[in-house]
Amino acid sequence: MLGTWKGITNSTVIGTGTHHLLPNKKDTEIHVTHIPLTIVFDHQVGMNFWGTQSTASYKEVAIGALSSDLQGGVMVDSDGITYFKIVDPNTIQYCYAQMQKPKVASCAELKRQ
Repeated sequence: MLGTWKGITNSTVIGTGTHHLLPNKKDTEIHVTHIPLTIVFDHQVGMNFWGTQSTASYKEVAIGALSSDLQGGVMVDSDGITYFKIVDPNTIQYCYAQMQKPKVASCAELKRQ
């Protein structure tokens, strides 16, 4: 998992905040965003890894673990959870859910740089 991974999110969002700063949106308004995402995993110990994920407006720590079949895994950050599938050594399919404000459902294909 080590390396820098980049992609464009495909997100459905209710409200605004952190990675989805949209000042003209109400807290109950649903909208779609496509935001560049960068994840840098700079530590890995066996099947566990961690680093940072960032957009233009926010950066946070992300921690994760690979599944025992090495086909995917799970990650968490300060406010949500991501499930991912490894497509090939340099591509992951990434789907994120956040229940706090703002509510977010997001998927992206990330490529190792």
